[in-house]
Amino acid sequence: MSLKWIYLNDVEFVNENSLSQTRLRQLENGFCSFEDLIYGNCSDPITLDSSAKPYRIIDGRHRIYLARKKGYKKIKARLV
Repeated sequence: MSLKWIYLNDVEFVNENSLSQTRLRQLENGFCSFEDLIYGNCSDPITLDSSAKPYRIIDGRHRIYLARKKGYKKIKARLV
């Protein structure tokens, strides 16, 4: 499985109200660093539908939201 660098501007918007606050806290305070979570070292990779832009999020909504909140400009993701 190959991961590609994706600009967050090319990924659909994630509204905080649609996310679990418990899950957000788990990601921010878990046993893995946030960078390991973003790059798929501690979890399944972020997965995006590449059929159109903005890319639709298949897996990783919480991580994408946190990456934007932390100021990331791009992430590694699997495109399907």
